[in-house]
Amino acid sequence: MFNAREMMKRGHSFKDYICPDGIEKSSDYLKLGGKFCRVLFLKDYASYIKDNMVTELTDFNRNLMFSIDIVPVPTDEAVREVENRLLGVETNITNWQRRQNANNNFSAVVPYDMELQRKESKEFLDDLTTRDQRMMFAVMTLAITADTKEQLDSDTEAVLSVARKHMCQLAVLKFQQLDGLNTALPIGVRKINAFRTLTTESLAVFIPFKVQEIQDKGGIYFGENAISHNLIMCNKANLLNQSAFLLGVPGAGKSFSAKELIAFLMLHPDYANDDILICDPEGEFGALVKALGREKATVAHLVAGGKDRLNAMYMVEGYGEQNPIVEKSQFVMSLIEQIDKRGVGPQHKSIIDRCTALVYPEAENAGRVATLCDLRNKLLEQPEDKAREIALSLELYTTGSLDIFGRESTVDLNKPYVVFDIHGLGEQLKPAGSLVITDTILNRVTLNWKRGKRTHVFIDEFHVMFENEQSGIFFNSAWRQFRKRGAYPTAITQNVEYLLDSVQASTMLSNSEFIVMLNQAASDRAKLAKLLNISNEQMSYVTNADAGCGLIRYGSALVPFINRFPRDTKLYALMTTKPGEGVFGGEEVPA
Repeated sequence: MFNAREMMKRGHSFKDYICPDGIEKSSDYLKLGGKFCRVLFLKDYASYIKDNMVTELTDFNRNLMFSIDIVPVPTDEAVREVENRLLGVETNITNWQRRQNANNNFSAVVPYDMELQRKESKEFLDDLTTRDQRMMFAVMTLAITADTKEQLDSDTEAVLSVARKHMCQLAVLKFQQLDGLNTALPIGVRKINAFRTLTTESLAVFIPFKVQEIQDKGGIYFGENAISHNLIMCNKANLLNQSAFLLGVPGAGKSFSAKELIAFLMLHPDYANDDILICDPEGEFGALVKALGREKATVAHLVAGGKDRLNAMYMVEGYGEQNPIVEKSQFVMSLIEQIDKRGVGPQHKSIIDRCTALVYPEAENAGRVATLCDLRNKLLEQPEDKAREIALSLELYTTGSLDIFGRESTVDLNKPYVVFDIHGLGEQLKPAGSLVITDTILNRVTLNWKRGKRTHVFIDEFHVMFENEQSGIFFNSAWRQFRKRGAYPTAITQNVEYLLDSVQASTMLSNSEFIVMLNQAASDRAKLAKLLNISNEQMSYVTNADAGCGLIRYGSALVPFINRFPRDTKLYALMTTKPGEGVFGGEEVPA
């Protein structure tokens, strides 16, 4: 074991421990102790090259050292040099034409190589004078190491083939391997004079530091960068707003990504005092939260005739953005529109607003919390026939089979982690259940805001909120309040097209600073690219992408990512939704 203190006592240098015992030099390779090394240099540079050449070289699963030594040329010297070169080319062309005229060949065409030299010299001069480019001399060296000579030869050929694919030519240094190694090492020494003339633009292609990274202090893991393979650590507190969307086709890994985020929030010490609230239409999140939260978690199973109830009329102080009664009336209108697809007309709105304003003071005077039953009774007292129509619509949720939303709440909403499982409501009643849950979450967010606590909100099947107008209006208002009151809302949806058909939903999406895009359908890709101004090259990362892989929009950054979670873990079993692999529902999971 290396011990620096013992090394100092003996008078040894640290170089004795990191340097090879000896170097054997051959014409085209070196032997460094027990390792073999070969140094190559860039011999010919293509006229056009893509910036992924360096990425391909660095992705090669071998030990490589890629070094660029740059000598900048002052602009005035560079212009004089190129002007002299152009003057020489023009002189050669003039002399050639004079010789052709002397031979009475007046129709001769300037040879292609001379014309090409003239064109390239003019373009180079134009780059320097009008496009603000600099002229550079560059030496590019690449050192490869391997355990055996055979492996070294194989790796060398693989690297040479990558260069040939990009119309470049790498060559092995002959009898200059040691000088090449000293040049490639990051010690600022240049022993090779194989200069190539490049402009700033051309040289930038070879700078491998073009990768956008996201590594925030106190961040949560979201996978690894698909280009650099560094970890992606996101802290949404650093963004302009904390609204987030998880988008992808079924099977792309949306639910898994959401559960992974929830698990890391629960385990991260910086988020230990935060609350997590989840609207769970498919009954997928309960097992994970119960397993990690134990006594700190509540899983409310909202089914017809069940013991868990939520009071749809529950309202804390500070509810809404302005007038709480008006905001609550808006919620009741949204709920009735979800129940009665004929919609809510102007007369219905007036009656609902009137009755809502009457119910709360009466309940407060009686020393209890208002419920939907109170609202229905107040509607039945009104003289209008339309009031009785509204009361009839509410009957299912008050005295009918879904009275779980019409009476006082029995769910313990004081615990830090709360999952609202509405899987048992059925597809027809889930939209209404999602509305009630969103309103309950809004009340909890308001309370936490007053206490100075941060709340993380997760809403699955988000697109159902915008299937009608009133529901969309209510949820757009709730989303704004989440942002203003210290909550971090995350919407999860597979139907991106439904979202983009709604002006409100598309505005929410475009204004969100954090968007995780997993594999997308063709029509969704085109609309997302247009809405978020994403190029075709970037959208290729969400085209037929593997599960858990895609593109993250983080503020102004767009980063492709991959996220492959170990399958032989209990945490994977809690998070996966693949048949036969996972644990579903809110039942207890063995530790």
